[in-house]
Order: sequence, then structure tokens, then C-alpha cells
Amino acid sequence: MGVYKDKKTKKWFISYTLNGQRIRKSIGKNKKQAVEALNKIQYEISNNRFGLAKKERIKFFDFTKKYLKEYSIPTKKSYKNDISRLKNLMPYFGDLYLDEISNYHFEQYRNIRLKEIAAKRKNLVSPTTVNREGALLLGVLNKAVKWGFLGQVPLKIEMRKELRKENILPIEEIKRLIANAEPPLRHIILIAINTGMRKGEILNLEWSQVNFENSFVTLRAQSTKSGELRRIPLNETMKSLFAKLYQGRGDSGYVFTSPKTGKPYIDLKKSWYSLLKRCNIKDFRFHDLRHCFATYTLLKRPDMVSLQEILGHADISTTSRYTKALLEGQQMLVNSFEVSGEPGEIIEFPKKKIVSK
Repeated sequence: MGVYKDKKTKKWFISYTLNGQRIRKSIGKNKKQAVEALNKIQYEISNNRFGLAKKERIKFFDFTKKYLKEYSIPTKKSYKNDISRLKNLMPYFGDLYLDEISNYHFEQYRNIRLKEIAAKRKNLVSPTTVNREGALLLGVLNKAVKWGFLGQVPLKIEMRKELRKENILPIEEIKRLIANAEPPLRHIILIAINTGMRKGEILNLEWSQVNFENSFVTLRAQSTKSGELRRIPLNETMKSLFAKLYQGRGDSGYVFTSPKTGKPYIDLKKSWYSLLKRCNIKDFRFHDLRHCFATYTLLKRPDMVSLQEILGHADISTTSRYTKALLEGQQMLVNSFEVSGEPGEIIEFPKKKIVSK
């Protein structure tokens, strides 16, 4: 919503959204009238909803059932995440009508959530988790506007700054993980650390996506996070592994299938955390293997553009965060070899600037 002046006509306009439609109206050459008109519109949208019957007001709990059934489950690959996050949102917003939800409610929700212990973990809920829950809340409300159940989204959420945490294991520990893992987890880890593919991309990989002749894997647009096709080149280790797996393939078209269901694995949490426990490795996610791939690849060959393409980042700034780990690795390298001025002597840099006469 807003008030603005047309430079050519010198007239004032108001702009607002009603039932998902952007509406602009010319008011005249008086800014005060335009502001008053917009305030009136805002009041009517919030309270009267432009003639929508009182019985059409719907609570957050009831609308989310409609949201899941008619939108999230049929169209989103991540619908299970929506279901999980809605379980956290429901105790705070479930009994509120959609047009009652305000910035105050979400601020209170955020303050409470950040003091709670995360499910299945011992640490507190992170700002990242709450940001994702807030994004879903906005998504639900925006869909309510589009479907005509709400005149406008009644709140604006400011996301808290997220502290990125990327754990990079030493090469020896990665080798220890691989050595202690049983197939198919061992093979899945090998693919992750050699290609940078995401867990879901690996678990849903089909043989039709593996090009043996030209040595690359094609990730289809519908299976990638960015929604864009990616081609990932295979190194010699991957060529050998995929050839071995292909020889022992079953009737399924998938590279990895559960012997119990004959379908792709849904997740690896149980076997993954058991492996970490056996190796005495703490606070390391499967997704961190992707970070290890990116970091060690840059250490060997600092080609940011090629890495961006392999990882499927829409913005190179996402890829560039690995340069920090790159610099840390270079610092470790130079620290491993030093030459002093004299035996046992360390020459310090001058503290004052030397001016030649």
C-alpha cells in the first residue's frame, strides 16, 4: 500500500492490494486527500473486508488445513517441512483469525521459540529455524489473500540475522567416516563428498540421469532446489563407483533403493547418526559434506564460477562464502613453513612508519 504522485499529470494516486489484486486509484492533486483515502481503504480492508460476510472469516488452524490439502501437498516437494513447521506455529496462531495476526504476535512467538530446546537436540532453537517458520507464516497469509480469504497480509516479518555454521572436517576424518560406513551409506557419502550433490538429489537419483559415455550426472529441474537443470561432472572415483553400482543394480530404475520397500530411501538419519557416534564425530550434518566438497575443491583450484554451476547457486555470493574456509586453509598452509632471520630469532615488523630523508 502506498501514496505516490505521477510526475506527468501531477495527480496523486493510491495503491493497495485487495483479494490478491493490485489496485491503483487516482485521487486528485491533493496529497492529504490521497492519504485520507488510503487510510479509509486500509480500515475497510482490515475490518469490513469489502463486503466479505462475517462467516467467511477463517481461523489460522482451519485455513492451514485447506492450504496443505489444496496447495502444499499437491505442488511442493517440501510439503513435509510445511507440516512440521505448522506444528510449531499452531499453538500460537491456531485460534487466531487470519486478520487478527499481527507483528506483535510474531515477535512474541519468536521470543518464546528462541528460548525452547530444539526437537531431538540439546541446543536451543536457532534463528534460522524461526526465520523459516516465519517465512511459512507469510506464505500461508499471502495465499489467503490470493484466494480471497484475507484483504491484505496483516504483518511484516523482519528476519533475524542467521549465523552460518559450516563444519569442514579434516580429510582424515572424512576418510574415517567412509571407512566405518556400511553400504549403501558409504556409497552415498562418497557421492556427496565427490560431487557436492544434496542428500535428496542423491537419494532420488535414477540410472537414466547417469551418462557413462560422457561422465556426468544430469539433475533434472524438478529435483533441484533451484528448479533448474544441472550437470555434474564425474571424477575417476565416481566413474568407477557408478560402474560398480550399475553392475549390481536391481529392477528399480533408481541408483539406491531400500530393500524393505523397493523404493528410494526417504532419509538416512538413523544410520548417519549411528555412524557419527561410532566415529566420535559431533555436530556434523550430512549436508556439511557438500560444504567440504566446495571448500576442498576451491583449495585445489579456485574457480568460483565453475563451482557455482556445480553447486547450483543462483547467486555467486552464496558460493563466495567458501572463500573464508579457503583463506583459513591457506593460512594453515603458510603457518606450516616459516623461515626466520636468524636461528631462534623472529624479526618483527616496524611499529612506526619509516620516513626516508
